[in-house]
Amino acid sequence: MLISRREFNRLSLMSGMALFRFQEDAPRAGIPVSIVKTGNRGMGIRKAVDLLEPLRLQGREVYLKCNYNSPDPFPATTHPDALRAAVEVLKSSGCGKITLVERSGMGVTQDIAERLGVVQIARDIGINFLPLEQLPPDRWKKPDLKDSHWKNVPEVPDFILEKGCVVQVCNLKTHRFGGEFSASLKNSIGLVAKYASKDPALNYMAELHSSKEQCSMIAEVNQCYTPELLIMDAMQVFVQGGPESGRTADPGFIAASRDRVALDAVGVAVLRLLGAGAPLNKGSCFEQEQIRRAVELGLGAGSAAEIRLISDDEESRLFASRIEGILSDSPVPEKLPPD
Repeated sequence: MLISRREFNRLSLMSGMALFRFQEDAPRAGIPVSIVKTGNRGMGIRKAVDLLEPLRLQGREVYLKCNYNSPDPFPATTHPDALRAAVEVLKSSGCGKITLVERSGMGVTQDIAERLGVVQIARDIGINFLPLEQLPPDRWKKPDLKDSHWKNVPEVPDFILEKGCVVQVCNLKTHRFGGEFSASLKNSIGLVAKYASKDPALNYMAELHSSKEQCSMIAEVNQCYTPELLIMDAMQVFVQGGPESGRTADPGFIAASRDRVALDAVGVAVLRLLGAGAPLNKGSCFEQEQIRRAVELGLGAGSAAEIRLISDDEESRLFASRIEGILSDSPVPEKLPPD
């Protein structure tokens, strides 16, 4: 069942009061995921990051991974204001050079970035833009993916294996091509090569998208690196279809974390709350295969009990309590309460 933003806000405000009071009176330990309900994307991003522990990026070069998989507008791709706000946050932390990196899945990255205006925005805000197809062959490296379902382990840029500082800005959407949903774990696929650097006939993405183990393979790629920060722009999301088009809903929030498993579990909970269908509405959020495999590999939070949702205003706290109910396997209501 899909619900409007107005109805969704009403449901959030009417539910979860006891849980809200518990969190307010006795905050518990756990992996923090900040939740900010807002109508202002830039403010929401700044606030979501501020709610976490301070960034330690002084002087460090940052590789910024957004989402430019196709030439379609938000929520298919990163909203221009999200890119600007994320860069503002990074610069205010005192970081060094910022390089926006991308390998698009539905076309040539440079062309897609130009159509979306990303190239010009990057110039305007003083950051570099690197389409990963333009990396020379000697800068692509084979990672060691333990217990992988990949027959041909895909190559990654050298800065990934050299522990470069990676910050993600991901969207939240259902994904009809086998991944089930797309958030931070799936966004990492845009950091790996489509073709082998020394054998253009070897198509890593063809293997991924033809495999029944696609969700596990997505999680396995994430063994290559640990992101410094993850920002989820869920002002609008796809609840059906995706990744480039589909039916939308408007939860109107920003989330941030340093734990991609925790962040993605929150994303699955929100998609379920908004009426996303099978397979996302089956089992617990941590039974979704991307998340289950990521937990198995030790990439982040192991259960809902390890996640701590943090907010600093009443509307956001009540919304967070609604998310926590889904994370904790409370049933999704079939209909809204009457007026």
